[in-house]
Amino acid sequence: MDSQQPDKQPILASDAERDQSVELLRGAVVEGRLTLEEFSQRVELAQRARTDSELAQLSRDLPARTGGQALEPAAERHRALCSRISRSGPLSLPARSAYSAICGTIDLDLREARLSSDVTDVDVFNLCGTVTVIVPDGIEVTVDGGGAFASQVIDPPASPPVAGAPKLRIHARGPGGTLYVRSHPRRGWRNS
Repeated sequence: MDSQQPDKQPILASDAERDQSVELLRGAVVEGRLTLEEFSQRVELAQRARTDSELAQLSRDLPARTGGQALEPAAERHRALCSRISRSGPLSLPARSAYSAICGTIDLDLREARLSSDVTDVDVFNLCGTVTVIVPDGIEVTVDGGGAFASQVIDPPASPPVAGAPKLRIHARGPGGTLYVRSHPRRGWRNS
């Protein structure tokens, strides 16, 4: 006779348990524990999870929520004056940041960004420059504003925003520039 106890049998997950898992993951993004891309991937798995053990696997490397909120970093300001700014990788994005492109170029890749708030505002002033913001699938993104002779190219993500996803609000202003907002396939994927 085996002295080990049998493994706990998985139980079918309910919609409420899936929602709780997504809320835990959303909190992990806000606290800077997960990137936006990791959040998107895990939420997709949470929505497809059939059992409680599958849901538990998605948060096994996260602490239980204690209800405390992470401290909000100060707003950041960046300016590309006839120059180029390129930000990517696991950067920390505060609740509000401002980017100015004055005859310059700004590339902001947020696929691995860590957010400090449920709602993140990015102010973009664009005077005859080019600003590109890359976001992961599954994140709610809104763009407002604009300027005279300015153009905006907004490519919708391949998948709709997931419930409980952090919100990214881009506020554009300024004359004569171009703003691109798009999503790319996850890293490691190749387009033919």
